[in-house]
Amino acid sequence: IRMKIIDKRGRLFGLINIIDLFISIVLIALIGFGAYKVFKVNPTVAVNTEKVTMVYMIQEVRDVTYNAIEEGEIAKDYDKNTVYGKIVKKEALPATKMVNTADGRMVEAEIPNRFDVKIYIEGDAVVSKTGVYMGNQEVRVGYPVAVKGRKFGVRGFVYDLIMNE
Repeated sequence: IRMKIIDKRGRLFGLINIIDLFISIVLIALIGFGAYKVFKVNPTVAVNTEKVTMVYMIQEVRDVTYNAIEEGEIAKDYDKNTVYGKIVKKEALPATKMVNTADGRMVEAEIPNRFDVKIYIEGDAVVSKTGVYMGNQEVRVGYPVAVKGRKFGVRGFVYDLIMNE
């Protein structure tokens, strides 16, 4: 019995259509490449981390929000759920804004029952020539960031970055 490699119907060894085989090989290669990109470990990230304290500022919050923030808890990115680090300190300052007086001057006035809150978040960061990366994303002074904890979720900005040496 003589068997052809490709029969009259276009099947390889009479088992599988050659086009189906080609498509299957391409799909397996794409899935393998995708898995490689997702699961590969970047050795430069694992080696070059250092402790950084991100000072995070939220403005004009009520005391309920301030009280919900607990020192020692983990702070995460609000949208991506990646970990920035541990809250090591929090401090509340009276919230103020500029207002016009009756005689036309601009003065700074306290906003009743509102606070500006600084949250100190210490975590591992990748510090490179191009920037500082915490929670797998770039953080810079002035960048808007949304942070959440167990009982709070706030939007503010990076007030300062302290390199712990």
